[in-house]
Amino acid sequence: LGLTWDMVDLDAATMTLAWQLKALPYVESRSPTSGFRVPRGFESRHLVGTYHLVRPKTRAGIRVVPMVPWLAEALVAWRRCAPSSPFNLVWPRNDGAPRSAEFDRAQWYEIVDQAGVIVTLPGGATRRPLLYEARHTAATLLLAGGVDDTTIKAVLGHSSVLSTQAYLHADHTRTRAALAASAEMVGLGR
Repeated sequence: LGLTWDMVDLDAATMTLAWQLKALPYVESRSPTSGFRVPRGFESRHLVGTYHLVRPKTRAGIRVVPMVPWLAEALVAWRRCAPSSPFNLVWPRNDGAPRSAEFDRAQWYEIVDQAGVIVTLPGGATRRPLLYEARHTAATLLLAGGVDDTTIKAVLGHSSVLSTQAYLHADHTRTRAALAASAEMVGLGR
């Protein structure tokens, strides 16, 4: 939600992820004149109300990400019809202001409902997928596609491969194939 047009290079089909949108609390609850609670060393740019652009948690979170062709084309089309934003936001509300996390979550649920996507829990109960689970899915699909951990780490913006490991779900087919190949190398294949 904090992506701004100056961070999107449509000619090179890249975007620089350097800021995120966050509502920071007032020093005194409901008192705009009291200022904002900004942690020491925390870099932020005030937009409007409680909304700020803030840096990612780690330096690895700041990264240049290449876009697949269809995404670059979609952003070109979106830029032509997107609401104007005094903050240069790529995804503003219709009035140009920042979108709230609640609005974003509601749109996510609308999309997954229209797509018929559900998560089945142990025991058979179902629920909607949570937005952050899209990161898990992306990491798992990249891994299944043979992408190395270092590249997955770069895509997700993690500071270490250990952070990335939490997002990677076991792929028994790949694991079984790797074990079979290892066994074959030492003469234990059948």
